[in-house]
Amino acid sequence: MKLAQLQLTQDVVLFLSRLLLAGVHLLVLIVAAWLLLHFYPGDHWAPVRLASYFAPWLFMALIPALAVAWLNRDRRLSGLIAVFIVIYTGFYWPVLVPRQRAALAGAGGQTLRVMTFNVNMNNRNVPELARLIRDESPDLIAFQEIVGDLAGVLLPELEAYPYQLVDTSGSLPLALVSRYPLIALPKPAGVDRVQYALVETPAGLVSVWNLHPIPVITAGWEAQRATLRQVAEAIAHEERPLIVLGDFNTTEQTDNYHLIAAQLTDVHWAVGQGFGFTFPDLKRAVSPDQPWLLQWLLQTGPVVKIDHIFVSDHFTPLALHVAPTSAGSDHRPVMATLLFNGRDNGQVTMNGNN
Repeated sequence: MKLAQLQLTQDVVLFLSRLLLAGVHLLVLIVAAWLLLHFYPGDHWAPVRLASYFAPWLFMALIPALAVAWLNRDRRLSGLIAVFIVIYTGFYWPVLVPRQRAALAGAGGQTLRVMTFNVNMNNRNVPELARLIRDESPDLIAFQEIVGDLAGVLLPELEAYPYQLVDTSGSLPLALVSRYPLIALPKPAGVDRVQYALVETPAGLVSVWNLHPIPVITAGWEAQRATLRQVAEAIAHEERPLIVLGDFNTTEQTDNYHLIAAQLTDVHWAVGQGFGFTFPDLKRAVSPDQPWLLQWLLQTGPVVKIDHIFVSDHFTPLALHVAPTSAGSDHRPVMATLLFNGRDNGQVTMNGNN
């Protein structure tokens, strides 16, 4: 009987080991396919888009996969995984290594703190939203999904921000809220879910784009690309200091993201730390009557980064962080501290006149 039990245990262990190794082979196949298809056909193919959204998780999964392959003495597989890890590490290296905090360039350096925050159209947790904003203390906030009744209750609570522009022309309202005067500007014709304005900062006029392009579910990729392409064409001719921020509904590995990233600096990649996941924050869905495992899963935090802040070279990024709470939204807000570096190209004067 004991020998039979021992044999059964060995068989189970062998089966699980082979199953785990098969999973590693599948992971390697997915990574290899994504690395190749990422270049062609690229995001035109939905599975490539999906893998691009979860590229950091593929990277992290390769580390235990290497251990499994090594323990199974599969040297060829181990070597291939090691190559993939090197490739991923090379790409993510800027946000994986510790960063030294940048110092202000000169005693009179003018800084600007900006936030992008998709507050979620169904969120009515106004006290926590207002408290989060007061704690982070940005100078300029770009809101997405700030629907009418939420805007009507939340914006009056933000007494430190007397300048407010709400854009209800698109399918989901956007708002810019600022300590400094705002001037609404016309956006490209036919572009939805985009807001364009000037901010009269103490250092001069700054152009701001608040973006919330459509998600890429089903046919949304083309619509999202059309929006970002039109914005990219507009900012190519922008001579003023420029900030582009919002819920882009796309990650840094996608073709659509690079329409903007090719022209501007992503503040996260300049001074951020870690992967900076912002979505989805599902803590609001937790309830005491749920099984503990479901509660734990809902509280694990965001898994993708789709909220971004870009700047022109008129700014030097100093710091960026993702807020530790979402105040009832499914997005966590992103905060950036920027130093105006004085490259005004003759367009901005210190008294704010253009």
